[in-house]
Amino acid sequence: MIKDSALTKIKFSPVAQENLVIALDRLTRFKYPEIKYYRVFSDILCRYLLYPKLSKKQILNLDIQVLKKLFETIWNDSVKKYEPEVCQDKKLNAMLKNYICNTYSISDTVKKLVEVDININGVLSIAKELYGYDNLPLNLKFLIQLENNSSDIFKLRSKHSLLFPVQKVVLCEGITEEILLPGFASLNGYDFYKNGVKLIGAGGKNQVVKMYCELKEELKLPVFVLLDADAKASANIISSMLRNGDFVYLIKHGEFEDIFSLNLIKRTINNRYKNICESSIADFKKNAPMTKLLADFFRINELGDFQKAEFAKELSSNLKYKTDLTGEIIEIIEAIKAL
Repeated sequence: MIKDSALTKIKFSPVAQENLVIALDRLTRFKYPEIKYYRVFSDILCRYLLYPKLSKKQILNLDIQVLKKLFETIWNDSVKKYEPEVCQDKKLNAMLKNYICNTYSISDTVKKLVEVDININGVLSIAKELYGYDNLPLNLKFLIQLENNSSDIFKLRSKHSLLFPVQKVVLCEGITEEILLPGFASLNGYDFYKNGVKLIGAGGKNQVVKMYCELKEELKLPVFVLLDADAKASANIISSMLRNGDFVYLIKHGEFEDIFSLNLIKRTINNRYKNICESSIADFKKNAPMTKLLADFFRINELGDFQKAEFAKELSSNLKYKTDLTGEIIEIIEAIKAL
């Protein structure tokens, strides 16, 4: 195993420019640091460390200081090869570390990983040259704005709609909420990106409790949980372990789709299928779940299978008026805002 005194004898090849950008992206995504830091460190060392050649298991068992030093050496020497004129601004590293420590509940060991002394500025310069600012993910845009102006990170987030720094989390059941909640919120005067609201879909109601348990242990941020009316058992379980500052909202009747504006549904269908069929409010004002009514409408009018995600995207593109928000949707948005 490598000892600190043997670090001068290591051999490595430079990290490819695009892989430096990918690594910085992965290090700064909204993901638990213990997972992402070890993964990125391991990926770089496995791929670019030539001598000694280490397995992932050996890398994970390295002394933290040795692991950091290996990563720093390979990263910084690679950046110097591509961007020799771009110096490291230690303030940027310090701000990133501060943000991570304020966002996540992490161990002292992981804090040492987060303190890694790498040239972020050089990789941001590479990223802009390779892809252009507009094509970068929001987490890298956030770093670039911090690099340019570090006076108030929350003003920067609001001005540039950066999402980062994330300030609160909305945990929902699935893809429909993920697609439509930001648009509903924006129509109600509350921009998720400007206010640092991270939306996470659990992948189904059965996964929400498990996901909340993970988030409450990993995050220092407040979590808003949105559940359909039939998930009362899950709501009770979460409520029994709810942290101070977190909130559970149970939709009053039915599923998320059941609280949509009927006018919005009608307008969306008529805009999309105007040359095939025409819908009316009466088609959807029946005593049945909205997803069943929509599936039946699609079948009867030979529009193909009703796909929840695709229809949610169509609804999102047709959001225009404040009347597209029902009372309960406004109630949900206001509760998120108040969190």
